[in-house]
Amino acid sequence: MEEEITSASEEELYIKESPTTPEVKFNFLTGELEIKGVSIPEDTDEFYNPLLEALEDYLAKNAPEKITISFKLIYVNTSTSAVLGKIIKLLEPEEGDPRQVVVNWYYEMEDEDMKDLGEDFNSFSTLKFELIPCEEIS
Repeated sequence: MEEEITSASEEELYIKESPTTPEVKFNFLTGELEIKGVSIPEDTDEFYNPLLEALEDYLAKNAPEKITISFKLIYVNTSTSAVLGKIIKLLEPEEGDPRQVVVNWYYEMEDEDMKDLGEDFNSFSTLKFELIPCEEIS
């Protein structure tokens, strides 16, 4: 696998960006999570399953009261879209859970497809979504 998990612990998960996979920075102490770049992995499950497992474990054990996840994606394939939906569903607090989760969905101003994808996720989620246009995702 070309992806390199640079660090993984109870405090953080970091995966360096590759030509086909995004940079992933999950700071489990602060509740700041970020996925940035292009996501067109050859094997979506192989790339994302460790992230989903780490996120499930984090939410079950010691997640803070406030979590912010930022999606700064330039391009995603269909299988990545399905996994992003799983991540968003995972972050939805169960009834009675006081946790607050904010989703920051960044998209380049000319990129209607990424804007529409963010709007689609927002429409099926109970999470607070911020759709944030920007000149360029960097």
